[in-house]
Amino acid sequence: MIDREVAVELVEAQLAVEMPGQELVTYVEEHDLVWIVSYQSAEFARTADHSRSLVGNGPFLVDRLDGGLHSIGVVSAVTGAWESDYRTRIRGMTTRTAVDDLHDELRRTAASRGRVFAMQALRQQVPALTLAEVVEYIEALGRGPAPAHLVAVAAEMLVPEPDPVHRVHTIRPGRHTGTG
Repeated sequence: MIDREVAVELVEAQLAVEMPGQELVTYVEEHDLVWIVSYQSAEFARTADHSRSLVGNGPFLVDRLDGGLHSIGVVSAVTGAWESDYRTRIRGMTTRTAVDDLHDELRRTAASRGRVFAMQALRQQVPALTLAEVVEYIEALGRGPAPAHLVAVAAEMLVPEPDPVHRVHTIRPGRHTGTG
């Protein structure tokens, strides 16, 4: 587990590489996944002269498990939109998507109203599927997971691509600890 002091040291070392002596850590926030480490120009920290402040600089993220060092943009930091990308891409955690919600809805519909109604619901949500694919999808979903090639079609239509503005950028990967 990475503590606050180590997180600050990792960011200070990165700042020393990027802009030696010109930037300082100014604030550290604890998050359940990471330490969020903000920085500012050394001149602003010394004088509080706003003409010397950095503008538009997002914080660093230091993974609390493995010490990985990442950065995010200011918009992602303010909105918290980075967290989804971090959980799925950096940590490899599974998150629910619109496809999971669709599967739940289709299973409920098939159980309460029948497979034909579930097929209609699927056609409305994913019109790119042919009738034969819809039948295959619903039949398989009734027995277990839907076929991967058909789930990919549904995902393409229902799950938006991540906004690159909210993407987490890895500066230095952490030491993997074997946790998810």
